[in-house]
Amino acid sequence: MSASPISRPPSPAAARLAGSAGFAAAALAAGGGVFGWALARGRLLLYGDATAHLMIARRMFDSLTPGLSQWGSVWLPLPHLLMAPFVAFLPLWRSGAAGSIVSLAAFALAAAFVHRIAARAFGAGAARWAALFFLLNPNLLYLAAVPMTETVYLAAFLGAVDQIGRYQETGARRHAVCAGLWALAGSMTRYDGWFCLPFFALALWHCERRRAGERRWWRMPAARAFCAVAAIGPVFWFAYNAFYFRDWLAFLRGPYSARQIYLNALRHGGFRYPGDHQLAPAVLYYLKCAALDCGTPLLILAALGLAAWFWRSRRSAGFGAAGDRYLPAFLLLLPLPWYIWAMWSGNVPIFVPMYWPHGYYNLRYGVQVLPAAAVWSGAFVLRLGGRWARPARHGVAIGLAALVALSYAAMLRGEGPMTYAEAVHNAPARLAMEHKLAAALAPRRRGERVLMFLGTYPGALADDGIALRAVIQESNFRIWERALEQPQQYAAWVVVQQGTSMDQRVNHAALARYFQPVARFTAPQQAPVTVYRRRSGVAAAAARS
Repeated sequence: MSASPISRPPSPAAARLAGSAGFAAAALAAGGGVFGWALARGRLLLYGDATAHLMIARRMFDSLTPGLSQWGSVWLPLPHLLMAPFVAFLPLWRSGAAGSIVSLAAFALAAAFVHRIAARAFGAGAARWAALFFLLNPNLLYLAAVPMTETVYLAAFLGAVDQIGRYQETGARRHAVCAGLWALAGSMTRYDGWFCLPFFALALWHCERRRAGERRWWRMPAARAFCAVAAIGPVFWFAYNAFYFRDWLAFLRGPYSARQIYLNALRHGGFRYPGDHQLAPAVLYYLKCAALDCGTPLLILAALGLAAWFWRSRRSAGFGAAGDRYLPAFLLLLPLPWYIWAMWSGNVPIFVPMYWPHGYYNLRYGVQVLPAAAVWSGAFVLRLGGRWARPARHGVAIGLAALVALSYAAMLRGEGPMTYAEAVHNAPARLAMEHKLAAALAPRRRGERVLMFLGTYPGALADDGIALRAVIQESNFRIWERALEQPQQYAAWVVVQQGTSMDQRVNHAALARYFQPVARFTAPQQAPVTVYRRRSGVAAAAARS
């Protein structure tokens, strides 16, 4: 058998994937420490998306019309399903800890999977390197402590890759089914998971073909089993959108979709996103984003690891049977083309402070390439250290580890890690609006209903402890439509943000006749919000009419 392109085959201990549980526990401890820090300082809900995720989870059971309809059409439902048991407790909902529990558990799983994938491909030393610098990354640690979806998706993505590697080892069909279940979880968490599905299926088909010899593609039972399970996610979401929104692509082109919001902004004089149908800027912005999140030294070491693999593959096994062991490690690179394409298509904007428009937006997406950077950098360190005697080998590894550690330490200076800096930069105006709205709704009496679009600062409801069953919102469908037409018959309070679809559709004549404005406020770069309270005696008159 020819030599490995990177290193000698893993030891039996590495092949048994020892130590993954220890790194999962370490990740839980590190993430728990950041969670405690963020909770004590009120830093769990700086992201507006975090507040929205908790609100969707809460309204699944606390709503005028509880159930599946509360999922909405854009965000995929799995994170909200996982948060729902915890968000039922009012203190966990109001603080944001309900979502943090899910993020931390997913982070621990993701760390274990990184260790297992690296151990199987490159050996125990590379696995320890990869898991350590994955779980200690400051940007990912903050995301693991807050109610966001990044760690949930990473756990699902890495779980699928790990099970594909397990299928390579054993040929047991149950691992293909497990890969399908993890891929299903990923496709119900982020749309990144949809992009990965065909690549996962092709990887399993290739592994099965290698194990069983030449077969026709339809005779591949493991690949078929994976496809049957993984396809449930997209098919369900198409059907869900068709049933509730009368458009099977409502998540892509509906009024609340990212694409439609972008097009509306362009119609009103907004600027085009960097990279929109421009490949070079898309590549530049995403690579810069990845460098800010992962650290430049780690990315350089990973690029050298990939280069070393391709260089050695020309002289040894290459992409043949011996090179198949690295297939899961290559699957870790899938986020790179996905985000470049997403930026090029105009569906995903990423702003970095160094480049125009010098903003902080979606910088957290760079952490998606962290597993690939951690694993391939570990492969390079193992390969480089293998050229010297043991003392020199350890010295090389320690020196490179110190270089990466220094880059991580540098992330803590100034404004802190980029994922935290993004949240801090974008939070003040939104939090100010939430607090003003909470103050305006504070005189509300028990039993009085509020008519509002839940995209308009829903954190105010948590601040006031207002049950969502007392709110008429867009996911109540028929009740929502009737309340917009005759607000005086359905609500005692109405919250309208200027320029929103609610502002365009609510009956302003009825507002002027039956309601009085009690508050109007704004903040930098935020559209004004007006809060109306129904005049006394209007409810009885409306009931008689």
